[in-house]
Amino acid sequence: MAMGAYQAAGHLGLTIPADLSVVGVDNLELIADGLWPGLSTVALPHYEMGRWAVLQLLAELENPRTPRAHESSSCPLVVRDSVAPPRG
Repeated sequence: MAMGAYQAAGHLGLTIPADLSVVGVDNLELIADGLWPGLSTVALPHYEMGRWAVLQLLAELENPRTPRAHESSSCPLVVRDSVAPPRG
């Protein structure tokens, strides 16, 4: 999606980040570092997300009446150059 936003901005004569800030999700470094300017992204904690999901599944298999749970994870912002600094 971010690559498409970069392309659309270019076609419209907009520059990143002067005219448009772009932030991606997942921090796929091959893409985030490969775009110009580098794409700021939110990194997803894949290992922790998978571990939590497996633990929840095992708990539910042991006790089918286990209530469904929700979990919040820390998703750090990886700052690169696709976001303009605040004005003012």
